Amino acid sequence: MPVQKALITGASSGIGAATAHAFARQGHDLFLVARREDKLTKVAEICSREGASRVVLSCQDLGLPGKGSFIVEECLEKLGGLDILMCNAGYGIYGPVHQVPPEDMARIWQVNYQSGYESIHTALPHFLKQRRGHVVIVSSIIGKKAFPYSATYCATKFAQSGLAEALWGELRGTGVELSLICPGYTATEFQKSAKMTPDLRSIQRAGGGQSPEIVARSIVKAIDQNRREIHLTLAGKILMVANQIAPSLTTQLITWSINRQRRDVSSENQ
Repeated sequence: MPVQKALITGASSGIGAATAHAFARQGHDLFLVARREDKLTKVAEICSREGASRVVLSCQDLGLPGKGSFIVEECLEKLGGLDILMCNAGYGIYGPVHQVPPEDMARIWQVNYQSGYESIHTALPHFLKQRRGHVVIVSSIIGKKAFPYSATYCATKFAQSGLAEALWGELRGTGVELSLICPGYTATEFQKSAKMTPDLRSIQRAGGGQSPEIVARSIVKAIDQNRREIHLTLAGKILMVANQIAPSLTTQLITWSINRQRRDVSSENQ
């Protein structure tokens, strides 16, 4: 892959940081975005040692409206261009809909979906003018199949999937590519930092999952091969097949499994 200019949101840890390292080893120019300056600085230092041509940092809160557009404009100014836009920033909220305040839904929507939409909206005129560019949207397997008690997170991820599907048609023949990445369960800070009601916190997964480096390698491959959509985990692939064959039964089994875990934990705590 030739040297390119890449913007990555959520670059201070997890999939974002792993992809920054992968791009750095290819000698790319990097524009890294996250809220946590200390962690972002450490990622940048390693990327510089790994071979990144240039590394520019932007410490921004993508929960604020307009920041998605701002970072693209800042990248174009400071790097002098943009070839890869990776919309990766996000977090989770888990709990029954009636226990998640509307203001929490508004913020997760802004961070997980709206900020990415803003970035894509601002980057596309540049990509279309140069007749090349690649948008990477890091979604989730539950952006394809919703789970109970994950409505707020699922809504943002379903929206990403819908945006990607529409854009595939709009961008056909323009030279601009788009990849939707559905990682499945990955060993990052995501579960630890997610907002959860107490009964769901007690049944969250502890450890395990694929490494973010595996996801990063898949992202590099998706860009190199112009892959439209990637599902990484075996469980995720099985879920998609099951949902195609018997969607109602799949929903029932998922609901039964989650509710059983909640009942078991509740009984243990009594």
